[in-house]
Amino acid sequence: MNSKVRIFLAIVLVVVCCYVSTLAFPSQFNVNVTVKGGQQTQSGTADTNKPAVQTPVQTPQASTPGTSDKTEDKQEADKTDKNDKTDKENADKNEGSDSKGIPSTTEEIIDKYVFLVNKVKADQPAYKKKEYQSLPEEYRNLGSVANLILDLAAGYMTTEEECEEIVREKGAGTINNEMPIYGSDKGSVLTDYDAVAWAKCEPLGDGTYEITFSLKEEKNCEPTPAETLVPTSAHGAVMSPLSKKDIQVEVDKVTSSVPGLSVNSFDLYYRDGVFGCIYDPTTDQVSSITHHCVIDIEVDVDMFVANINGSARLLNEMLIYDITW
Repeated sequence: MNSKVRIFLAIVLVVVCCYVSTLAFPSQFNVNVTVKGGQQTQSGTADTNKPAVQTPVQTPQASTPGTSDKTEDKQEADKTDKNDKTDKENADKNEGSDSKGIPSTTEEIIDKYVFLVNKVKADQPAYKKKEYQSLPEEYRNLGSVANLILDLAAGYMTTEEECEEIVREKGAGTINNEMPIYGSDKGSVLTDYDAVAWAKCEPLGDGTYEITFSLKEEKNCEPTPAETLVPTSAHGAVMSPLSKKDIQVEVDKVTSSVPGLSVNSFDLYYRDGVFGCIYDPTTDQVSSITHHCVIDIEVDVDMFVANINGSARLLNEMLIYDITW
């Protein structure tokens, strides 16, 4: 069973476990628990693990000359103003990269990432891959019984300990199906810079640089169609989100077979994920690619007089490493 199918079944089971809980212990779920963005509205603590959004450095504005007669002070102010303007124009020309051509602005970092991962798919170097999932207990907010039942969902996922290492030789065409965008010869088609929460490119001290970035929160993302490569979401332009449409088909099968069960809402929030790669700027050869994907699953389920309004968090780690050109 591949990892995508495992994740799919785990998410479906989150909804199913709500049904089982309300059916077996309806009296325990009269009080709703709502959690969004890692902050619990009734009790609990806020999620402090969200990366800080980088704030662009503001370029100082040139001073404005006064309106009085030409005096020595005003002439000096005019000279300073012209110097500031020249410095700003020079800074604008050089903005975005240092003397080595390392990207620094959000636009340049994202463009570099897209170029690098697309190069990996085009050149098809040798590589190793691992992918595994988890449902962290601290983010299980469906009630005590439902949270216990969520342990069953782990059986449908691949844990880090049991994750199989995939090893591919150079030229393996399977990379198109083992590295997003799945089924395509492209690694990313992200061009929406406004969708980026933060981005950075940092030296690692050994001559290589690491690019990392995070995307702003998106709800119910759909994957980019491999046949068109026209993304409908920022996450879909970088990874392959689980299609809510596909999951809804399975949810409908459950609700149609159980009288009194109603799934009022079922949403997937992609937030706080971190994507990146390590590369050699002298050759543009990538040595590793990492996707840390965070999906908050929020459900509102009615079963007779009982209601569950809560969430669970699914983490998916995709690691492509030991890339050999």
